[in-house]
Amino acid sequence: MISKYFIKSSFIYSVIGALPLASGMLLLPFYTNMLTTNQFGELALYIAFTGIMQLLVNFSLDNYLGTHWVDFKDKVQTARENVGTVVTMLLLIGVLFLLAFIVTGSPLFSSFSGFTQNKTILVFYPWGFMSLLTAIFNSLFKSYTTLLIYQQRPERFFWLNIFNFVLTITFSLSILFFNPFSLAGPMYGRLLSGLGIFLLALFYFIKEFGISFHVKLLKGIGVFCFPLFVSFILSWVAGNVDRYIIAYFLNASDVGIFVFAIQCTLLLDFIQSGLASSILPKVFSIWKEKNINYGTIEVNRYFNGFTAISLLIVPVLVIALPLIIPIVVKNKDFYLTFNFIAILFAGYVLAGLRTYFWAPLMYFKKTRALPKVFFYSSIFQIIVSIVLIHYFGLIGAVWANFLVKPVQVIIMYNESRKVFDYKLNPWKLIYLPIIYITVVVVSELFATKGTRQIFEVGQLLIAVVMVLLAYRKEVMPIIRERLRLQP
Repeated sequence: MISKYFIKSSFIYSVIGALPLASGMLLLPFYTNMLTTNQFGELALYIAFTGIMQLLVNFSLDNYLGTHWVDFKDKVQTARENVGTVVTMLLLIGVLFLLAFIVTGSPLFSSFSGFTQNKTILVFYPWGFMSLLTAIFNSLFKSYTTLLIYQQRPERFFWLNIFNFVLTITFSLSILFFNPFSLAGPMYGRLLSGLGIFLLALFYFIKEFGISFHVKLLKGIGVFCFPLFVSFILSWVAGNVDRYIIAYFLNASDVGIFVFAIQCTLLLDFIQSGLASSILPKVFSIWKEKNINYGTIEVNRYFNGFTAISLLIVPVLVIALPLIIPIVVKNKDFYLTFNFIAILFAGYVLAGLRTYFWAPLMYFKKTRALPKVFFYSSIFQIIVSIVLIHYFGLIGAVWANFLVKPVQVIIMYNESRKVFDYKLNPWKLIYLPIIYITVVVVSELFATKGTRQIFEVGQLLIAVVMVLLAYRKEVMPIIRERLRLQP
């Protein structure tokens, strides 16, 4: 039985943990109405740059803290040494990148702008420099909030993320209203909120663990983090390279339209990330207590539930977003995304399976397999994106984004099964997502502007029926119990 505390913490990690990133969703109507599509595309490219720099600066140290907390949580001195050393490393790496880009930033950005076919202009000062600072600030904050998840401290996690959310919204909108049709609002908003959460995370790190540097820990940290670091860089390539390919073949305005479509998937992505953050500590604890490397009904239940939730949320959002977005987004250029939003969302029903295949590689410290997973998927993403975008334009970018998800799951399973014996329910974790994806692909190929919504309602009905049939043993007792409680 899943406890009430788990449900409560899952809600906090899923919903509240999504708030800092979901601020982008709340700001989206203002950005689309107060920025041109070209400026929105440029903003997306700067944000993508922040993403890659955050990965470089962080060096996967946030994952080191979270995963290893299970090992040293009961050893006060060991915890202080490990956490203190990680904090010092984060600060030093940030300073090194800052110094390096002060010298090389402008030439690198100028080279990219000159390389693109349509001369998409990106500048290092001020926007690129601000993106770099934001990445450094976010890296430390992300490390601390990851630690809070594994410490099972949802209350502090809640308030820190609320603080970040309020800062981001307040600064971004205040500056945007005084400087419409300028990148100042979104860029300064991200920078100033990043500074606030950086200082707060640093305060808590120092208060609880102090600042230290133990050379003896560097080898172990490096062995664990480097494969993850390479994996996340390659994962960033798979998730963001399409924007730069679009900028090369098309223009910044097309980047803006495509990224708007990706932004529409963020709410789902954040919910799934929160679910994964809630599930993994529980699963890791079960594996540690029972000392097992094979699937069990207890563990499978978490990932089965993850998949069921995804199958229900995906079609609901596909139907709801085209109805809601026109209410707040008045720039009709962005409505083009409604034609391919179902395809973008379809790959997310594999998230439960992907998380299950990811988990053993993390727990058993087999992170060396991850670079291989993301290397092959990144190569696939780059090749497919170049070909499809070149010949089909924006819709090619959409199909490339969708196709990389099942490819990545297959590659990850091939690596994960080497260390873990999966005994899962294939219907709940594999067949249901495949059936749903097949229904979406087939229906979208035949859908027109007039029939698309009808097809999407059909996708929802099929998903509901499949979940009810597959989970009838779990769902029906709950329904009967609720009916008995009715007066």
